[in-house]
Amino acid sequence: MSSKFVKTEFFVWLQWVLLTLAGFLVSLLFIEIGERPDIGAFQGAIGGAAIGLAQWFFLRSRISHPWRWVLACVISWGLLGFSGLGALGWFAPATPQIPLRIVYGAINGEQMGLLIGLAQWLAIWKQVTAGWRWVLTSSVCWAVALAIGWTVGGLLSQATGLFLGEVVGLAVAWIVAAATTGIPLVCFFDSH
Repeated sequence: MSSKFVKTEFFVWLQWVLLTLAGFLVSLLFIEIGERPDIGAFQGAIGGAAIGLAQWFFLRSRISHPWRWVLACVISWGLLGFSGLGALGWFAPATPQIPLRIVYGAINGEQMGLLIGLAQWLAIWKQVTAGWRWVLTSSVCWAVALAIGWTVGGLLSQATGLFLGEVVGLAVAWIVAAATTGIPLVCFFDSH
């Protein structure tokens, strides 16, 4: 593998990570970070739109009909906000106990990633060979990301006494989710 190839792949991956993080940061203009009952279907759909539109910039030259991805994000995040899970990407757990944050972050992240991955797969399944793997990728990546993000948020909140620590923790979750989903995504686009 040439260094030029690796450098190119790194910048493609970095673009995915930065666009996803930008989508999360833009969503904060419209959504106030809260706890589970505060973030409903409307907020989830707004957040999904911000994320989906940011990721659209990455996908627009790589898949046909990238608007379907945006729609999948709006619908899946809206459904999460409507469900008992809630729009997990925009709320912090009420418990300060780090072990519970890790366990529930992993469990809730896996469930969230499964729904989001399924919706996104429905947007790309006709154009992507073995695209069903995206469902599993999303599920595993979000399980890891949410557990890490909620842990970081809890530790920062406890250390500073400020809720801002929870916001930083959620930003970490989005970065980890983007970084971990970006690796197989870049490999996928490289192989097609």
